[in-house]
Amino acid sequence: MDSGRGKFNACRAPVFHRLFSVLTVSHWLEPRKDVRLRLKLGIIGYGGRASGMAKNLGVFDIPYRVAAVADPRWEEIKGAGDEFLKDAVFYENADDLLAQEELDGVMVGTRCFLHTEMACKVATRNVPLFLEKPVAISFEQVARLDKAFQSFTAPSVVSFPLRLSPIVLTVKEMIEAGEIGQVEHAVAFNDVPYAAVYYTNWYRNYDEVGGLFLQKATHDLDYLYYLVGHRPKWICAMKAQRVYGGDKPFDLKCKDCEEQDACPESPFNWFYKGFQGNKLVQDDSRLCMFAEGIRNEDQGNCLVEYENGAQVSYTQNFFARFKSAQRGARLYGYKGTIYFDWYRNQIQLYKHQSPVVKTIDFTGNMPHFGGDRELCFDFLLAMKEGRPSRSPIEAGILSALTCLWARESAETRKFCEIVMPQGCK
Repeated sequence: MDSGRGKFNACRAPVFHRLFSVLTVSHWLEPRKDVRLRLKLGIIGYGGRASGMAKNLGVFDIPYRVAAVADPRWEEIKGAGDEFLKDAVFYENADDLLAQEELDGVMVGTRCFLHTEMACKVATRNVPLFLEKPVAISFEQVARLDKAFQSFTAPSVVSFPLRLSPIVLTVKEMIEAGEIGQVEHAVAFNDVPYAAVYYTNWYRNYDEVGGLFLQKATHDLDYLYYLVGHRPKWICAMKAQRVYGGDKPFDLKCKDCEEQDACPESPFNWFYKGFQGNKLVQDDSRLCMFAEGIRNEDQGNCLVEYENGAQVSYTQNFFARFKSAQRGARLYGYKGTIYFDWYRNQIQLYKHQSPVVKTIDFTGNMPHFGGDRELCFDFLLAMKEGRPSRSPIEAGILSALTCLWARESAETRKFCEIVMPQGCK
C-alpha cells in the first residue's frame, strides 16, 4: 500500500497489519514526549461520532490535544465547558480553521452530505485526514472526491471499523494461510437491531444521508472487498420500504402522539414490552417511524461479481430485533467454509476434505466490534509518523461507488458496472 494515492491492494493489507504491529512496538520504548509537543488535532463537525472518536484517541497515551474545532454550533459547544476542549480555538466554518491553524491532522465528522466537501478542503492542505463514512452520497460527490485526492500524499483514515475488527483481521489471516483456498463465493448478512435511529432522527432525511446502502452496506461491502481481495466489477440490487413510513405527519414526535400505548415503536412499549431500560424515559426529539416522507428503505439486497469472477450476495434488514440480530458472512473456498458473526463473537472453519470444524471464540465487548480502537491507532500514527493507514481514502471511494451503483441498480432494475460514471469525472 503506497503512502500516496497509488493503487490500493486489499490483498496486501494483512501483511502490512502484521508489519504494522511489529513496528509500533518501538513506540512504547520511546521516552515520553514533552507536553508542548502534543499532536495538534483539528475537528470539522463536532458531533457525537467525531467527539467520541477524538476522545478515544487518548487510550494509547500518545500526547495530543484538540487545537481547533469548526462547527456552526461552536458557541453552544464552547459554552458546554467540556474540559477536553479547553485548548481549542473555535471557528464557525472549516475555511477559517484551515486558514488559521497549523495542524498535525484533521477529523471530519459533519453530516454525511458534507463529508465530500470538507474532505476536499482538507486535501488542499495535505495533512492526515480522518473521514467519517460514507465519504460521498452521490456520483457527483464521489467523482469530485476521487479527483481531489489524486495528488494527496498524506495518510488518510476512513472510518471503516469492521475491516479492522479482530474477527475480520483473523479471517483474512486464515484466508491468506490457505485454510479454505481462494474465496469463490460469499453470503453476507446484516440484521440491524437498533434501526430506529434511521427513522426517528436526522438520519431519516434522505437528501442528507443518501439511503441505507450508503449508511450501512458501505461497511459490509468494504470488508467483503478486503476479504475477497479483488475489486468489485458488477452489481445488481433491490431495496424496499415494507414496514416503516406511512401517513403520519413528518414532524410528529412520539411524545405528542395519541397512539403511544398501542404503537409498537413508542418509548412506552419499548420499555414496557421490550424491557429496555430501568424506567420509562421520553425522548423529546424522537420522531414517528410511520411518517410520510421517510424515504429510507427497511430492507435491501445486492449481488456483486468481482474482477476475478467471485460472487457475493449481501442482505440487510432494519426491522429485526433482539436476538435475531446478526452481522457477518459465510465465505466459501474449494477447501473449506468460514463463517463469522460479530454479534456472537465467533468464527467457525468448516473443512471440506475432512469432517472437521474449528471454532474461535472472541471475548470482550468493544465499540464497533473492536475496530474503532484500530482506527484511532492508525490515525495517531498517521499524525505522529506519517504512517499509511489500513483503511485509506481509496477504500472509502470504492465502497461509496459500489453503494451508489447498488442504489442505482435498485432504482432502475438493471445490472450496473462499478466504474466512475462518465460525465462526473
